[in-house]
Amino acid sequence: MSSIELKSNFHRLIDIIQDERMLQGLYDCVADFAIVNDSKLSASQIEWMQQSMSQIEKGQVISNEEVQENVKQWLTK
Repeated sequence: MSSIELKSNFHRLIDIIQDERMLQGLYDCVADFAIVNDSKLSASQIEWMQQSMSQIEKGQVISNEEVQENVKQWLTK
């Protein structure tokens, strides 16, 4: 199957899916794959990015304000 045929078939499959969660999951998967495979990053850099994205999804983040406050505290020590 050619690239054009694959894309066309993929579009048709996406068009028939009604479940929004499934569409979001497919989108996330394809987007992650496209970003990783389009980049010139090393395997360790890609893994670091994937771990970071996983932490974001789990809510394991801190605000920019918290980071700035931490930096101020570290600089005064």
